[in-house]
Amino acid sequence: MKVVLMLLVLSSTAFADGKMLFSKNCKACHTIGGGDKIGPDLAGVNSRRKFAWIKKFVAYPDGMINGDEEEEGYEKPDAYAKKLFAAYKPTMMQEIEISDADLKSILKFIKDQKKSPKGKILKIK
Repeated sequence: MKVVLMLLVLSSTAFADGKMLFSKNCKACHTIGGGDKIGPDLAGVNSRRKFAWIKKFVAYPDGMINGDEEEEGYEKPDAYAKKLFAAYKPTMMQEIEISDADLKSILKFIKDQKKSPKGKILKIK
């Protein structure tokens, strides 16, 4: 019984952290199932992009969109990132330093909302 209670506390803490982190880092520009804001609706982001891609984009959006020959891993533009920017320009997402654990917490919170995306993001392939 104690183990079950501990797991419930830990999972609700992770949910609260994800919600708080989303509010702090994402909510001003993104919704979860509410359609476009400044940036795309993030509902379903877990199924559209792998964690490594999301982490890389969040860390250096400009490098993903335009490429950066001087930055390892960003030498060439990413085709999907370019399409994403074209749909939502002129605003470019700011770089966000975030730990893998915090990003995973945000992505879990987004997934747990069980919402479907709306807006221009549906047309980007």
